[in-house]
Amino acid sequence: MGEVSGTMPSRSDRVPPIARLSPGWPFLLAGLIVVGAVMLVPAWRDVQNVRLERDRLQTVVDYEARRVEATEAMLTALESGDPELERRLIAWQLNLLPAGDVALAREVHAGGVLGWIDDTVEPVAASPPEPTVSRLEWIVSGPARLWVLAFGVLLVFVGLVGFGGSRGDAKPGAIGV
Repeated sequence: MGEVSGTMPSRSDRVPPIARLSPGWPFLLAGLIVVGAVMLVPAWRDVQNVRLERDRLQTVVDYEARRVEATEAMLTALESGDPELERRLIAWQLNLLPAGDVALAREVHAGGVLGWIDDTVEPVAASPPEPTVSRLEWIVSGPARLWVLAFGVLLVFVGLVGFGGSRGDAKPGAIGV
């Protein structure tokens, strides 16, 4: 039969596994979160600014494309010999109104024919407003950014070094841990 050892289980064997974890882990995790926030939040804001600028430029491109379409439609109508369009262009060029017409708004088309075309183009939707800066973003990308980064690195250092308080496995007089 097998021999039964007469040794009692040590204190570290009776401690649940979760209690054997080093107390440095929370510091390590907190430090990694702080360092990650300092590195990623400003980059995220840069991406948001680029997307906002892209959306603004897309609205400008859409408006200009509508202007080109309206101009091409006017040129097509002019080439096809639309009598109403020719009459309006001649009246505008000579600054004359046909008999029986009343001038209602002379300054609306002050930009000439292009102003007349622009008035036929629908305006584009307003671009979205600039997003507000949150407190977290202000902390990790503001004037104290380097201090927050240094604090995060300190937390990582403390987490890596640990406290050694849960090392009940080491035997007295043993060399090394």
